[in-house]
Amino acid sequence: MDLSELPEPLRARIAERDARTPVEKVRAFLRGYVADSDGPDEIRGALQRTARTNTRYLRQDLAAMELVLAEPHTPGTLLRLVVGDGNWDLDRNPTDAEAAAVLGELAEMLRTVIDDAA
Repeated sequence: MDLSELPEPLRARIAERDARTPVEKVRAFLRGYVADSDGPDEIRGALQRTARTNTRYLRQDLAAMELVLAEPHTPGTLLRLVVGDGNWDLDRNPTDAEAAAVLGELAEMLRTVIDDAA
């Protein structure tokens, strides 16, 4: 897609989204697709609807999630992302490992949706 043909406000929005850090991209993904969902089926449905139009940002979200899962973080970072930004209910004494598992499941869901849309 030739971005130069888009109006300036859209180009600026795309540039802003592209410039986000991996953690910011994961945070936005969690807030947009996970936080108010009723669970995995609703999340998958929303991702599939998005993928029917365009997978550009879904691919960015997947790459960001993979980077976040691969990099070391200060304790509590993954937990805050999943519980705080994603509004995902974990066990009574949640851990970063549990949060990483949730992010891994979401990454796999994203991967499948993207592959199916291709």
